[in-house]
Amino acid sequence: MCLLSVLSTGQVLLDKTPTAKTVVNKINTIDNTFRNFHMEVLAGVDDFVTTAKENGCSFEMDFSKVYWNPRLGTEHQRIANLLESGDVLYDVFAGIGPFAIPAAKKRCTVFANDLNPESFKWLQRNMTLNKIKTDRMKSYNMDGREFICQIISDGLKQHLTLLHSNSRFHIVMNLPASAIEFLDAFVGLLDGVENEKKNNQLPTVHCYCFSPPEEKHELIRERIAKLLNSDIAASCSVRFVRNVAPNKEMYCVSFKLSQDILFSSKPEISQEMLDSNYEPQVKKVKSE
Repeated sequence: MCLLSVLSTGQVLLDKTPTAKTVVNKINTIDNTFRNFHMEVLAGVDDFVTTAKENGCSFEMDFSKVYWNPRLGTEHQRIANLLESGDVLYDVFAGIGPFAIPAAKKRCTVFANDLNPESFKWLQRNMTLNKIKTDRMKSYNMDGREFICQIISDGLKQHLTLLHSNSRFHIVMNLPASAIEFLDAFVGLLDGVENEKKNNQLPTVHCYCFSPPEEKHELIRERIAKLLNSDIAASCSVRFVRNVAPNKEMYCVSFKLSQDILFSSKPEISQEMLDSNYEPQVKKVKSE
């Protein structure tokens, strides 16, 4: 399609959509750490700040600098429906808050993190927009593995010291291209911590991944069991989320972190693991 035709199509779409101010064309796939993509303006103003409404919440963002996918609204709501008031949610790759904000509005205690400084900025903005107080939800701009090893670890240790706590813990890891690679951070996360209570309220993880359609669910379970160094495959629930491309599907794998995983001896991390599995480090960790 020639450039003139593309621009004309953009203007037609703008004319027929009264609420739209800009029409863009995505010119590449998501291929960077921060999950945003390059785009060109076909019609309207060169301004990518917008507001989306989903599941009773409002989300402001600069669409050119953060990740947002309206096709995941049903999945965001499904996870929210699993939560009850008083539960604790850790969102390792929170983006601008589509899992975290609804959870906080259900009176869950939420810890939300994203490596992208722009996502972190809009996450904070959306807390304000949806009237979420900082005693209900805290936001972080950290590497995902650091967030697991510091924030989640500290939270679980504190939970184990409470004599009476019925709070359930959920951990969402929505970075389907690489979230599975972070699962080994849970092995030995509570190594050396006394667990006299043998608390049954251990976290449930919801980890998203991509897989070709022909790959059986058993193979996805086996990949996760290998990373966790645990015979956990049988207890993993694999749920189809959506078709991404002709040979690419998105799944959510849910499982409970066992005591054998969390309280085992922490394995040594080789330089090869550091190079292949770690996200790029930010210069300064921000927390609000």
